[in-house]
Amino acid sequence: MFFQYLRDRKILLFLLFLLILIFMVVFVLFRIPLPAVLYAAALFGVIGVPVAVKDFMRYCRQHRILCQVCRGDIVFLEELPVAKTLEEQDFHALIMRLCQDRELLLETQMKMQQDAENFYTLWLHQIKTPIAAMSLLLQQNTDLDVSQLRQELFKIEQYAGLTLEYLRIGSIAADLCAQPCNLSDVVRQAIKKYAPVFIYKKIGIVTESLDCTVISDEKWLVFVTEQLLSNALKYTAAGEIRVWSEWAEDTGTMLFMQDTGIGIRSEDLPRVVERGFTGSNGRIDKKATGLGLYLCNMVCRKLCHRLSITSKPGEGTCVCIHFGRQDVQVE
Repeated sequence: MFFQYLRDRKILLFLLFLLILIFMVVFVLFRIPLPAVLYAAALFGVIGVPVAVKDFMRYCRQHRILCQVCRGDIVFLEELPVAKTLEEQDFHALIMRLCQDRELLLETQMKMQQDAENFYTLWLHQIKTPIAAMSLLLQQNTDLDVSQLRQELFKIEQYAGLTLEYLRIGSIAADLCAQPCNLSDVVRQAIKKYAPVFIYKKIGIVTESLDCTVISDEKWLVFVTEQLLSNALKYTAAGEIRVWSEWAEDTGTMLFMQDTGIGIRSEDLPRVVERGFTGSNGRIDKKATGLGLYLCNMVCRKLCHRLSITSKPGEGTCVCIHFGRQDVQVE
């Protein structure tokens, strides 16, 4: 520790040695008596040695505190000693910043862990419903409803797919690939996936003015379209779902999806994109997870798109994806 202290103070020691050398040369040139020189040296020692000892003790104290911080012995900021010098104040500010960052990181990790636990608990609860329905259908040897069995299997596939996308949503930025996408192709892929549900529920689908191109990530845009279509089918018992696009000078390209379902209450609209929020419709549909629109909103934000929803209870819901002003327009 002492030799490390000398190495850290080598500039001051060099200046001290230079000062002593200058004084010796001056004393020799002016032929100052030796007792006077020894007296000056003694005064310097009486004053300088205590100062050097105090500085060495402060140096050791700083090293000990930093070692305690590194070992984790100092957990709370209140345990840090009061900073006196400017250097200690800088170290104190640095340690406070590191402690705050650590506390924020711990809180974030705990929140992520709690969110994951809640999600998996909800997912296990939801996936048991179609599994139990399939088991019941298979136990009935007579009049097996194959179409209903396929619907329950489709729900299991959807729940599994939703879980995978939920896990990937945190690293979506590394998976994005923005390029021109044709909205007609995107909507066609989503409709093809949910075609069995349209047929089973006898709900019509109408598409208009989709022959346009936007800058987006096709894979994630298809995912958003599928989730919006899934929500529309879930809360629409009869009628049709209409999908179309529009372009305006001030807003750019917009993709609309309108259903004739039960609609959403006005007080629930501002919160439907929150994670886990199901609202009054969720209390009606016990199988609602509150994750579909949350994931759609998250993906749209990552893609620099905007999601807006308008609805009236009993009249249906209209969801709009705003792509904004881009270099491509409706053909």
